[in-house]
Amino acid sequence: MRKTTFLFVLLIIGSNSVAPARAAGRQNLLEYVTAKLSADAALSPAEKTRLLAAIKDRFADYAATVVPANDTAAADVVMRMIVEGTFDETPPERIAEVSFEAFQAISRGAPVDVVEGIALYGYRKKIPGDRISLWANGYKNLTDAKVPPEIAADLVRNAMERDWDDRTFMLLKQNLYQAAKERFAMHDYAVYLFGNMLTGKKMPGALCAESLNYFRKLAKTKAKPVLPPYEGVFSQKPMPEVVYEAKPQEPQTAPVIEPAAPEKQAPAVPPPSVKPTPRELGVAMDTLWPGLSNSARSYLGTPYVWGGVTHQGIDCSAFTQNSYGENRVSIPRVSRQQWKTGETIAWKDLREGDLVFFNTMGAGVSHVGMVMDGGKLKFMHASSSHGVMQADLNKNYYKARYLGARRIVP
Repeated sequence: MRKTTFLFVLLIIGSNSVAPARAAGRQNLLEYVTAKLSADAALSPAEKTRLLAAIKDRFADYAATVVPANDTAAADVVMRMIVEGTFDETPPERIAEVSFEAFQAISRGAPVDVVEGIALYGYRKKIPGDRISLWANGYKNLTDAKVPPEIAADLVRNAMERDWDDRTFMLLKQNLYQAAKERFAMHDYAVYLFGNMLTGKKMPGALCAESLNYFRKLAKTKAKPVLPPYEGVFSQKPMPEVVYEAKPQEPQTAPVIEPAAPEKQAPAVPPPSVKPTPRELGVAMDTLWPGLSNSARSYLGTPYVWGGVTHQGIDCSAFTQNSYGENRVSIPRVSRQQWKTGETIAWKDLREGDLVFFNTMGAGVSHVGMVMDGGKLKFMHASSSHGVMQADLNKNYYKARYLGARRIVP
């Protein structure tokens, strides 16, 4: 009995001696967010105070959730929602709401990388965490089944914009899954399914059954489907033939900032406060600019859609790629690849058509826009809350997260 008591006392003493050491490096979610915001040059002390108060109020007990030192993914998504919100000058309460629902979705087991894209829709309309989780898991299920990601993303967009209930989303998701399993032409199938869904003439279950039967018959006869009118984020019109392909950067240009773990990534350095000297357009850009400007402005007001590539919905890098592509200039699809393209341009030399890049995630390039007026520092970009809009590069929200610029056409 005495031996047992002695061992028990030793265990208590031992556990107490290591507990402080384990706890020393631990942070809860609110502490993690506070530390990140304290280093954010984009926000004033007053803005940080209001934002942290809103986060603390909305997260309540969840703010005390421990952030493991070796797994900060969920906390980093919260920070992404916060930064995106401040980037668009969204009120603190709305930022806190979107951040909380994203955190809730991840807590329900939704894939972090997918939640990061889908949860931004919360800046357009209120979306609960359980629905974000349903959509994120549905997206992953479909892409794992080889459904093209742009089709899976369009299913989520339709569900968000048209307020489809969870049962309808699941029916269409399972139907697309089966269509991919049977190796139908998925773009045609999605146009048929979504286009007929929007007419409202048939209930979702009946439409799903009819769509499968129709494409099974087509598979036997080798006939082409009769498709309804439908413009989704993947139904992009063919681009004109490319006459100019932007070149990758030369080795001697400024080093490319690659995405890295947030704790290893140096913060973006704000550009000089000097006003750029307006530059004349080069011969090639002087010819290209009228068409490029018209293409870019044609997207004004187009809503932000994760993975979108059309006037129905678009993301930041598709906006810049399409604007150039419609004028027969080819640039890569992803902002990180666009960052590696063309000529490095100094802040003082910015002019129309230059691409400007930002760090909105604390891990390198994550956002891109196009300069529309070099003298006044006006640029256009696809924002998560306002869609494609024109903004002022002089604003601190943009300058503090500015990484650099690239010139695509001389």
